[in-house]
Amino acid sequence: MVKGPGGQQLLDQLKANNEALEDIQKKLEDYLEKKRGDFPRFYFLSNDELLEILANSQNMEVIQQNLKTCFDNIYRLEIEEDSQAIKAMYSGEKEKVPFSKKPTARGQVEVWLNAVQDSMRETLQKLMKQGVADFENPNINRK
Repeated sequence: MVKGPGGQQLLDQLKANNEALEDIQKKLEDYLEKKRGDFPRFYFLSNDELLEILANSQNMEVIQQNLKTCFDNIYRLEIEEDSQAIKAMYSGEKEKVPFSKKPTARGQVEVWLNAVQDSMRETLQKLMKQGVADFENPNINRK
């Protein structure tokens, strides 16, 4: 029990602050859920990691550090400094796959990461089709 003349006032203030904190936490959770809805791969990130990305959306190093969690075995993206065009992706084994379409790392991070994901799919689909065609070509020398 709080004793003294200012004790009840202090208790009321603490209760009000706790309610305000709970409201802020609820709004933050709603915001993070919206961002995860915009880019579902954000579900692989903890709240702290996602907040770090959103707070540093113009800092490519921070985003690059979390790519391994968002995309299986994607280690890094190759980005042109001046245009922010994303040219290629690198695997954990340092294999480079150039993109057929080059999205740009501008605007909201969840939007351009969706564009990167689309480029990944399109590029790998084209490379797989080319690989099948090359495999079926009897004129290609296989050692």
